[in-house]
Amino acid sequence: MGRERSSNNRWVSGALIVIFLFLIFFIPSFGWTLRTWLSPALGGSTESNNASTSPNDSPSLAARNDALQAQLATLQVVASQLPTSTPNAIRAMVYSRYPMNFRNELLVNAGSDEGVASGSAVTFQGMLIGQVQKVFENDALVQTIFDNDLKMPVRIGANGIDGLLQGGADPVVGSIASTAAIAPGDVVYSAAPGIPYAQPIAEVVATSTSADSLFQQVTLSFPYDINNVETVLIMK
Repeated sequence: MGRERSSNNRWVSGALIVIFLFLIFFIPSFGWTLRTWLSPALGGSTESNNASTSPNDSPSLAARNDALQAQLATLQVVASQLPTSTPNAIRAMVYSRYPMNFRNELLVNAGSDEGVASGSAVTFQGMLIGQVQKVFENDALVQTIFDNDLKMPVRIGANGIDGLLQGGADPVVGSIASTAAIAPGDVVYSAAPGIPYAQPIAEVVATSTSADSLFQQVTLSFPYDINNVETVLIMK
């Protein structure tokens, strides 16, 4: 009885093997289906096997890696140059100006779609560096305080002495009363309409008398290099 059962099992196994071989060789679609079923048991899904063997995936992975590296660099710049909370301002990145490294203007990657308005104050690490001059859909042009055409009312020191900031490669504050007491280290801050009041701009380095001897003027120092500014805040 046992021998008869064992013989029957061998016949059944042999018949199944013959049927499988017939289906694999004469019906290819069955062979691909069988491979799909068996692939997890043989070491992974067909997706992972294709990913490891397909030569077309390498450029795609390299491109995604480059994109992630660029995003990481951007985030590192933002983290190093901007405060963490800016409820009343719009963050913007400064486009590269190389090789024409002008100091008088900046082009930033925020425009009317982000709520940027012409005349808005632009700051860097809490310092006023200019105003929005032109607004485009996704970009804006910023006139910095290093522009020869910029003139802005300011105040100086704890006594709020009035002066007029004249932009340029080396900005100065002029039209200061000849009797005003000003000392090196006094802070120059904004006092112009349309700009947040008392936004710091620079510090006084030295005082001198104007060419007509009627006023004082002061030279300034800035705690940043405009050429290294990569992120700004645009006030809403």
